[in-house]
Amino acid sequence: MIHNVSILFLSVFLESLPFLLLGSFISAIIEEFIDGETISKLIPSNVFFGSIIGIILGFFLPACDCAVIPISKRLIKKKVPLNVAISFMLSSPIINPVVLLSTYYAFYNTNKSLFYERIFLGIIVALIVGIIMGIIFRKKDVLKNGDSDTTCCHGHDCDDEFKELEKYSIHKDSHLVSIFKNTGIDLFEVVKFLIIGDLIASIVQVVLPKSAIILFSNNDILSIIVLMMFAYLISLCSTSDSFVGKSLLSSFSASGILAYLILGPMIDIKNTIVLLGNYKSKFVFTFISLLFIVIFIFCMVVSII
Repeated sequence: MIHNVSILFLSVFLESLPFLLLGSFISAIIEEFIDGETISKLIPSNVFFGSIIGIILGFFLPACDCAVIPISKRLIKKKVPLNVAISFMLSSPIINPVVLLSTYYAFYNTNKSLFYERIFLGIIVALIVGIIMGIIFRKKDVLKNGDSDTTCCHGHDCDDEFKELEKYSIHKDSHLVSIFKNTGIDLFEVVKFLIIGDLIASIVQVVLPKSAIILFSNNDILSIIVLMMFAYLISLCSTSDSFVGKSLLSSFSASGILAYLILGPMIDIKNTIVLLGNYKSKFVFTFISLLFIVIFIFCMVVSII
């Protein structure tokens, strides 16, 4: 069992690490070149259209579920509205070009409708959950350890003091050096939680009996619930989960497979650990609960239709 857990842990970790590095790198570029005021001006004040912008951003930034957390955190630090950051975080692992290609390739000969349903429902869920979370946590600090501001131990804003110190700094890092420094900082902050999450996910994959899952395959409701839990526990990268979904088609209903394909890229065990390391617990648990409820409702509607 230890041998199997080790192999799965290394495979999931090595699969996740390049995308996490990409996310940290994009996050560092945002920090270095994009000013918070500029971003705020580009995003509509309307909550609905703001979330739409977040979803569009999710398409153009090719980040999988492992990479979006540091990017979303950086966007929030840049004063981007919470609903926009969440809509981006949820949509990117489903609608970015790499995942679209892998999903199409997996289902174009078996059940092509799952490809279109995954895109459509993924966008709708990202939009609804982003808006609701933005309303619930409006004007609240959701980042852990006061990461969303720059107040120091004396309780006042230190930005002006830092700017003054910069004027008299003898050596100033180049943009490239600064980007690599910020990439290293973001990567170190997230990778320790990714290791814990990957270890838990690997143990679950070895211990969880596949025969127990198949017992629930004949019932639409149970099929959706079981495959949502399976997606959460197995913690596959969104670039490869389509092929596992394809292998489950003979044992589960299409609505159950759809629930698996939507929930998995949005949240799983390893991402929960990473989120808890960066966001406050109340925010994380509200976010996960809302995701499960909204996805379950939509997949039940699809099964009825």
